[in-house]
Amino acid sequence: MLPLALGLIAGCNQGGGAASGDTSVAVVNGAEVSEKAYHSYLERKRTVQVATPDGQVVTLQVAGLLGLQGLQDMVNRELLIQIAKDQNVMPDDAAIKKELDYQTKRDPQFVKRLNTAGLSLDQIKRDLSLDLARFNIVTKGITVTPKDVDDFIKTNPKAFETPAAVDLYWIVLNDPKNKAAVDADLKAGQQFPVVAGRYSVDPAAKASSGQYPRRQENQLPPKLQELVKKMKPGTTSQWLQDGNNSLKFFLQSRTPAGKIKIDDTIREAVRRQLSEQRGNQGNDLNKTLRDRLKTAKVEVKIPYMKEGWKSLMEALKQQDASSGAPGTGTATRG
Repeated sequence: MLPLALGLIAGCNQGGGAASGDTSVAVVNGAEVSEKAYHSYLERKRTVQVATPDGQVVTLQVAGLLGLQGLQDMVNRELLIQIAKDQNVMPDDAAIKKELDYQTKRDPQFVKRLNTAGLSLDQIKRDLSLDLARFNIVTKGITVTPKDVDDFIKTNPKAFETPAAVDLYWIVLNDPKNKAAVDADLKAGQQFPVVAGRYSVDPAAKASSGQYPRRQENQLPPKLQELVKKMKPGTTSQWLQDGNNSLKFFLQSRTPAGKIKIDDTIREAVRRQLSEQRGNQGNDLNKTLRDRLKTAKVEVKIPYMKEGWKSLMEALKQQDASSGAPGTGTATRG
C-alpha cells in the first residue's frame, strides 16, 4: 500500500437509520444502525486502533481513507489473479482443497478460528487461492529437493525448538489507592483474571482479563524475565512500579523449551520457505504488481473515490519519476 496521506474527504457518514429492506448491524436503544450506513462509515473512517507489541492499544490516523486503501487492496488482488492466469499457475479446486487440508494439519483449529473471525468457508478458500497464486508466481521455476530440506533442518536446529513459554497475567493501576482493594480481593480468594478485569486501567489488560500479551519467555521485557524466573507457577508477585503505574503479576503456568517433531507437514513448510527465499531473489512480485497497476485500466465506480484513485495513480507516477526506477507495491491479503 502506498504511504499516501491523501486527505480527500473531511468527516464521516455518521448517519444511522435502516431504510426499508436494508439489513441492520445493530440496534441502539431501539434505533437501528443500517448495514449501508455502517459500510459507508467504514469507507470514510480516518482512524484505527492497533495493538502494539507491548500489549498497548493506540489510535492512529489512517493514510488517506480506509475505503481507498481497501479499493487498492482489491485491485491488487484482481491483478494478482490475472498475473497467475497469464503464467498458468492459478490454483484449481483440487489444489485449494489440498491447501486447506495442509493448513488444517498445521492448525486443527484453522477453519474454526477463521469462522470465529467472520470468514465463511468460501471466503477462506478464496484467500487460500490468492495465497497459492502468489506463492506459485514467486516460486515458478524454483526446485527445492528433499536433500535441501534435510540440510536446512540439520544446520538450523534452533529453528525447530519450541521456546520456553509462560501463561502470565497482570494488573495495571495508575492510582496507588487501589492497591489495597486489589490485595484484599485476591486475599479473599477471588481469581486473578477477575480482579484484573475489574481494576486494570490498561485497555488491553482489562479487555483480556489481565492476560499478558506475550507468552514466549525470551520475548518478555528483561526485567520481567528476571521476575518470572524467580516465580513458581500459581504465585503472585509483589507490586512493581513502572513510571506512574503499579503492576502486579500472576504466573499461571510455565512450559519448558522442547523440540518440534519433524514430520511431513514440517518438511513441507521448510520446502515452501526455501522456495520463497530463492524465488524472491529473482522474482520481485511487488514490482510486477506495480508495473501491472500502472498499465491497468481501472474504472472506479464509486463517485467520491474517483478523484482519490486518480491522485493515487498520479503519486505513483511521481514516485517513479523522482526515484528514476520502478518502485514497489504491495499485494495485501484483505
